[in-house]
Amino acid sequence: MTNKLSALVVDGVATLVFAAPVFAQSGSTSPAGSTEAGVVLAVSGGGLSSAVDLNDAGTANFKTGFNVGGALGYQFNPNVEVRATYAFGRSSTAGTALPASIVAGTKLNRHYYGAELKLNAPVAGGITPYLLLGGGAVTFQPDTTPSQDSFTKAAGKAGVGVSYVIPSSNISVFVEGSGWAYGFDKYTFDKTQFDLTWSGGFSIKFK
Repeated sequence: MTNKLSALVVDGVATLVFAAPVFAQSGSTSPAGSTEAGVVLAVSGGGLSSAVDLNDAGTANFKTGFNVGGALGYQFNPNVEVRATYAFGRSSTAGTALPASIVAGTKLNRHYYGAELKLNAPVAGGITPYLLLGGGAVTFQPDTTPSQDSFTKAAGKAGVGVSYVIPSSNISVFVEGSGWAYGFDKYTFDKTQFDLTWSGGFSIKFK
């Protein structure tokens, strides 16, 4: 299952990269927010949770944790942006069916990184709902047992959000939620994992 997921992630990212110029050319000008192209820098922070347990019995899982991160992208027009993203997340293990290497309470660090297509739908008043589609990888590292080797898994990403442009500025504030899907086949487990992040932050466009 992990190999299939990796192949899907690679194919999906490649499709997004080649499709971005097509979307960019078809983008329309909107009175909401800035209509000019430019580099966009964003920072954010919020929560992290897992949508599924590590085993079918529900006796091994992750508690709700936190995430902080950022993105650097290029906005072609009001509708299309391509960006690279990174987020750091941490949450603790919970349950009675965990191996000794990650007993309940072990903090596991996650490093999410990848590329994504951000599709904007500007509306009146500087408000812009948007959709995120992309992929990349997730690297795990036990925080309290540094002797454990880290491992990396290919991941797919999807998300939604809404932003608001501060009048007479190039600064926006936003809230968004996203999900990462990847194969988790370590520590005696073998399941497709879904991590959910919800964040708030701000971005600035350099024209």
